[in-house]
Amino acid sequence: MNKTSKLALAIAGALTVPASVTFAAGERLEEVNVTVSPLEKPVDAVAAPVSVLSGEALREAASATLGDTLKGELGVANASFGSGVGLPVIRGQSANRVKILSDNMDTADASNTSADHAVAIEPLLAQRIEILRGPATLRYGSGAIGGVVNVIDGRIPTSIPEQTEGALEMRHNSGNDQDAGVFRLNGGAGQLAWYVDGVYRENDDTRIPGLAILEHEGEHGEEHAGEELAGEEHGHEEEFNTDGFVGNTSARAHSYSGGVSWIGEQGYVGLSVNRLENNYGIPLGTHEHHHEEEHAGEELAGEEHGGEHGEEGEESVRIDLAQTRYDMKGERRLNDEYWDKLSFRLGYNDYEHVELEEGEPGTRFTNEAWESRVELTHDAGGEWRGAYGLQLSDKDFAAVGDEAFIQPSNTRAAGLFAMKERAWGDWHLDMGGRVERVEVDPEFADSRDFNLLGLSSSLQYFLAEHQHVSLGLTGAERAPVAEELFAEGAHLAEARFIEGDADLDKEQSFNLELGYHHHNEEASGWHAARFEANLFYNHVADYIYAANTGEENLEEELPIYAYNNRDTVFYGAEASLRFPFAGGHYVELFGDSVRASFTSDLALHHEEHEEAEHEHAHEEGEGREYSTDVPRMPPLRVGLAFGGDYAQWNWELRTTKASEQERAGAFEEATDGYTRMDLTARYNVKVGTSDAVLFASARNLLDEEIRNSTSLLRDFAPEMGRSVEAGVRFLF
Repeated sequence: MNKTSKLALAIAGALTVPASVTFAAGERLEEVNVTVSPLEKPVDAVAAPVSVLSGEALREAASATLGDTLKGELGVANASFGSGVGLPVIRGQSANRVKILSDNMDTADASNTSADHAVAIEPLLAQRIEILRGPATLRYGSGAIGGVVNVIDGRIPTSIPEQTEGALEMRHNSGNDQDAGVFRLNGGAGQLAWYVDGVYRENDDTRIPGLAILEHEGEHGEEHAGEELAGEEHGHEEEFNTDGFVGNTSARAHSYSGGVSWIGEQGYVGLSVNRLENNYGIPLGTHEHHHEEEHAGEELAGEEHGGEHGEEGEESVRIDLAQTRYDMKGERRLNDEYWDKLSFRLGYNDYEHVELEEGEPGTRFTNEAWESRVELTHDAGGEWRGAYGLQLSDKDFAAVGDEAFIQPSNTRAAGLFAMKERAWGDWHLDMGGRVERVEVDPEFADSRDFNLLGLSSSLQYFLAEHQHVSLGLTGAERAPVAEELFAEGAHLAEARFIEGDADLDKEQSFNLELGYHHHNEEASGWHAARFEANLFYNHVADYIYAANTGEENLEEELPIYAYNNRDTVFYGAEASLRFPFAGGHYVELFGDSVRASFTSDLALHHEEHEEAEHEHAHEEGEGREYSTDVPRMPPLRVGLAFGGDYAQWNWELRTTKASEQERAGAFEEATDGYTRMDLTARYNVKVGTSDAVLFASARNLLDEEIRNSTSLLRDFAPEMGRSVEAGVRFLF
């Protein structure tokens, strides 16, 4: 029988019998194997730079936002927008270039359309988070051109537990008076397994050292005095600035999920439902210009504080987010000498959020989306392993209201991919390709179609069983999304006027990666040291970004940001060394850096903005206004950690030094550096027949003023000051 006939029989069989599980939910194998590739394997054997946050390390890092949870990981920064929003930035790239996944499926929220839109994921419910630094377009499409963050939640069981298991956690954070509670429960009977979870959290305004709004000295210069820009800046600072806290940053959220699976000898099929509601504030001072005349004499900051400081003023803007998500997942093990398994995923997401202005509903954003993926893997007896896949998606996005800067649109995508790998001797080869078609169809403009190609290969040489060097080459393309093509209007929460460009070209990325990895926990002495180092170079032709034009929309009194194509180069390095000592002690050194520069001028279709930038450069000399620096890049970070891991408890003191980010980009301000020191500890105890963990962490011990260079809101909302978080977790 030929392979085509075997494939036909395999697909037919998979339609009637669910698939078998690869490993049990609670086994260590699940914590070690990564799922960002259909060819699951231990993280230490993956050629691409992958890190996994799980277990107690995840519980200690978990926060209200995904970006804040992951900001301590190598190569990852946080694009915060107050305490309610935090998007992960991987090697300087975020939003439409970093795919945020919920158990390998797109979250399908609105977080990539604007910096003030939160990711519709609760990190406190995550069981494991996988971070892939670099292109992952083969499996996930053009939205993963910069990396992947995959949040594994376990909502669809893949095995039947021997007994009912659960966990309950309660925690409090002094930095914003946040109270949070989490529970998880799973069990089964016969061939059915079930799972439920939930989280509730509520917090007041974020406490900070000093003033919330930062005014740069000499801002805008004397030449703008006639426009009264500097005066307006002083005016809004007097009216909206707060001392010791960031106004209007309180939040309240809850989420709950349920899932059930039928599990047989050859496979499983399962369903899950998740509901998330999140209400959070946008920090004061970013959207004040519409209220200046109406509230000029109210002196909000001195009279009405948010959260614990009193009721918020009329100028406060909040986002009320709600999402219902349905997922289906299955796998069929194939008893065949060539074909391994057939798996499928189907997800439907109903998302909306309303921007509340003065307590009244304003602009409404909705995203109704579905996505499906079918994958077939094979294993030819230790020679070539591989996977073939088909991915389809359809998204209906709309924004209705005064701030509807994006017109309704439908985006459809279809992709076919193949991945292959083979090992011989000490060598291991991975390669693959993907073809994809993306169609963006707006309601009031002509549609755009894009044909995309992705190719990837990596070669590993194993110096020893736990030590290898790797070289990776990737070519990937990304289609512009609806907001980049068709945005036109004021977005007050971001305090900018956004102009899309319907003629944007697709991005074309070439990525080169060189890595070294050593990890052997079972060894002793120097052989037990864990060392990881990566060098990367990424050239992106026609990189799409919103350029600060240096101009102002006179009607809205907002700076104009216009989307452009511009050739760009990203390059950098990441390294970490962890060395264990006797008695459970260890020391860790780490650091990461990324530089990004434009290598071409602005696109010709925005020549007027390019001329404006040249004029400013001519007027002010060789200043920052005509810049080749890509804006909002992370700074150089280096750090040192000491810790101890004992039988019943552990601790760690971690210090991170971030340099000043002077390469801010055209019409942007530099960001000061900082030193951050954090202390964490936990203690394991027995309570009756259950296990309990007492945990505590002291964050930002030096009470530093930390402003993220990756954030649009860095001059309005610094990170939390000194705080203590403590809680208890019961396992039963």
